Amino acid sequence: MKILLYLSPALFVLSCCLPCLEIKESNGKIDIMLGLRALVVGWSGIFAGITAWYGNPIWLLCAALGRWDRSLPGILGGGVAVAIGWTTRSLIGRVLPADEGNVNKMAVVRVLPGFYVWITSLATLSVVSFVQRFNR
Repeated sequence: MKILLYLSPALFVLSCCLPCLEIKESNGKIDIMLGLRALVVGWSGIFAGITAWYGNPIWLLCAALGRWDRSLPGILGGGVAVAIGWTTRSLIGRVLPADEGNVNKMAVVRVLPGFYVWITSLATLSVVSFVQRFNR
């Protein structure tokens, strides 16, 4: 049963390798953001009021607790991480700063498969923790 605990991290790593966001820059250029790039720079979104990235540390903490047979934090934390991460969809069409000086702008055009794999990895933590809790 412990092998299921590796499903969520495996999906998380896979999401880092996939395209997650299509972005249109103010100069008209279309850019595809890979999940790894979103993971690396996503923390800075807080300066533009974007909190979706902060589902990651919640997921990480609860995944670590799940590793030590703490299933309740995994169930709740996975759900909270999904709810926070899902706010990414509210960025579609929203104009965001593309640099520190707020000179260039960008807009999220759509979410791509990497986003859905990432959300699935967060949700899988809750499901696996739930199954683990009741299969003891």
